[in-house]
Amino acid sequence: MLPYRSLTKYRWAIYLLLTPPAYCNTLLETVELGLQNNLSIRASLKGLEESENNIGVSRSKFLPSLSATANTNWSENNAIRSGEVDDASHSQTSGVGLSLSQTIFNLGDIYKYQTAKLNYDAEELSHENQVQSVIVEIATNYFEYLKNNAQIKATEVELKSSISRENQMRRNVELGNTAGSEMYEVTAQKEEVSNRLRSLRKDREVLLNDLSLLIQYPVVPSQDLYSRAELDAFDKTQTQALITDALKFNSDVLIARNTLEVTRQGLKESAANFVPTLQMTGGYNYDYTHDFEDTADPAATGKSDSANIGLNLNIPILSGGSDYYDYQKSSKSIERQEILYQDTLFSTRNEVNTVIMDINDLSDSVESYERIIRANYASYRGIQRAQQLGTRTITDLLAAESKLFNAVRDYQNTRYDYAINIINLEKSKGSLSIESIQNLMSLMVEMNPETDEELIPMHLLD
Repeated sequence: MLPYRSLTKYRWAIYLLLTPPAYCNTLLETVELGLQNNLSIRASLKGLEESENNIGVSRSKFLPSLSATANTNWSENNAIRSGEVDDASHSQTSGVGLSLSQTIFNLGDIYKYQTAKLNYDAEELSHENQVQSVIVEIATNYFEYLKNNAQIKATEVELKSSISRENQMRRNVELGNTAGSEMYEVTAQKEEVSNRLRSLRKDREVLLNDLSLLIQYPVVPSQDLYSRAELDAFDKTQTQALITDALKFNSDVLIARNTLEVTRQGLKESAANFVPTLQMTGGYNYDYTHDFEDTADPAATGKSDSANIGLNLNIPILSGGSDYYDYQKSSKSIERQEILYQDTLFSTRNEVNTVIMDINDLSDSVESYERIIRANYASYRGIQRAQQLGTRTITDLLAAESKLFNAVRDYQNTRYDYAINIINLEKSKGSLSIESIQNLMSLMVEMNPETDEELIPMHLLD
């Protein structure tokens, strides 16, 4: 069991700020922690429980209502007559009662009960959509951290190269082998790289904070994309199948469909206002009255009880037109929801198409960037040797180096964006779950300090 579960919410806030990050969190572990502890998911679960109770409230209309009453009254009467003795009397009345009512037929209650069940279904769909959204946020932050980490690694190597070149250039200037003006360009490049690295490190801390906030626990990713991972594209047949699945199971589509059903149910409720209702009532009352005066009228004292059973038929005739306009309002609501449902279908189709096109473009870009890196690396090595021999300038070398590092950064960005879009695709087709994350784990591997030092993956230099 995680240690924070035994803490109060206030102690937990301090704990989150003071506890150092844990270095053992895979993508799957991070997502599972988020699903257990994310505050929006926990709030969504409470809404689901609330909606379930609403079903019980609606169902209670079909059960009998029973109530009991008890009362006691004490009274004092004084009469003053001219020339006579004052007449005074005291009395007390007590009684108990029991009443029962049972609705025999009310079409509106039936439809309201069905609406409550539909609202519960809507809450379930909303909760599932919230779960998928949280998974997307966590996975996206996880890969954004890895992307940022790759940028930092490339920039650190670039900064190390810039510092080494500046030191060498300063030495050459001191020896008189190089003009002093060449130092300016080298120094400017080093400072630019240094500023970029500082911003990237700041962004990394922000990403870690965002990730910890999502899962309510401090974590640091421990996995990275496998350098030789196959990032495949989708063909037309696969694309069509994905779109078909999305139009059936996408969360927005399901919610829009459910909303349309709730609106149709509302029309039935409005129509029920024109239908008679039938109710049965029953009751029993017992009363006991007595007078405290011995001279009181005997008829004023005694016991009585009564019982009654009734059958009440209520036939609606006229309500000032409110029932009619309520029915018309429900009719228009259905038309509006049908239009919104169609809009959701078109939007979902377009969303899936866009995500798939992005994935295919990223897949092709990875292969292109691999070729660019190989070419830029060969060019950089050649210009580096030529600059040492004096046939190329320092400007040529700096330009070649920038091209190489930019290509590496673009290559890494593309790979992580591919993984993020795969997550978005799963969300768009309504199938994002823990199983989806487990499938994505096949593209990932534990971080290795030795291979992490490599700027350019070795397979690109083969």
